[in-house]
Amino acid sequence: MPSEAYADAALRGAGFVRASSIQPRGAPLMTGCPALDSLMGGICGGVTYLFSGAPAFLDALLHNILVAGCSRGEVAYMNNTDYYGTRSEISPGRIALIAKQNGLDYTAVLERIIFTAAYSRERQPWAAGALERAVRESGRAALIAAHDISAFRGEAGEGSFEMDLVASSLWRLASETGAAAVFTSRDRRLCSSLVLDLSQVAVDFRSVKGGVRATLLRHPDRATPASALIAFPENWHGGDLMGRITPPFRQSYQDLLGSLRGAYLPLMRCQENRSGFELLVRDAWDREYAAMAASGIPIALDVMNLTANAHNRGEIEALKRELAEKEARIKALEAKVAALEYRTPGH
Repeated sequence: MPSEAYADAALRGAGFVRASSIQPRGAPLMTGCPALDSLMGGICGGVTYLFSGAPAFLDALLHNILVAGCSRGEVAYMNNTDYYGTRSEISPGRIALIAKQNGLDYTAVLERIIFTAAYSRERQPWAAGALERAVRESGRAALIAAHDISAFRGEAGEGSFEMDLVASSLWRLASETGAAAVFTSRDRRLCSSLVLDLSQVAVDFRSVKGGVRATLLRHPDRATPASALIAFPENWHGGDLMGRITPPFRQSYQDLLGSLRGAYLPLMRCQENRSGFELLVRDAWDREYAAMAASGIPIALDVMNLTANAHNRGEIEALKRELAEKEARIKALEAKVAALEYRTPGH
């Protein structure tokens, strides 16, 4: 038996499991850039990513990633911007445009972004702390992002301590919540050793004629280095670049059903409730699948709840009609009995 198998057996015998075995599973978030998604496999929960280089492209990419995260839940976003030098910021207008292009309610998307900003290295730990508190109050996050985390790193290394505080804080928060963590940097060489070490997936971008060259430098499951060319549309100036970021509804629906059956249903204490869930699958969700897929509601669970409510209301109305019919028959029978009693001698 290989040494790793012995280690696994020992861990199980002691009541432990490997962290990799409980890593959140589910459909990865798509960046909307097919070449990049093919290169690295999308963005998975519980994994930390570092994207570096080509600042204009990084801005466009991060906008798409934020919207993709909002299609799953809340997104925690920290901006690091030196307004006296290089600026990096998100545009609500661009967020709204990408949301609309992907059939999402842009107001709901904007409401799901928790935003903090640091305008100096001294404020970086404060901004990261504020973001962490907001996520813990919310109780969940689909994505945690720090844009240009190395913005305040100086040539002499100043700013490294604050950068490390931000990276460790957000990495820990992402690990605890099962969210994906995304760090960006306009120059990989400005990142501290800790940021590089925490990043399980690292992709560096370099501008080339007609697009950018994406190089996969680090990945737990793929051969590195590997690269892909991301071609820009003609006359591109930093606007609409990406493709679809939301997975097909069928995929989201089936993934959610599988997750609920695996982790939610077995913990239900009432057998009737478990049976009720499967009845919803059979009589409501599967039957009304076409309507759910065409609803335009991006969160599968939301449209499933809506459909379940409509199904339950329909059942209630059917029972009300049945009860009214039975009450009418009972009243008719009572009238007949009263008439018979009236005709009976002695009444």
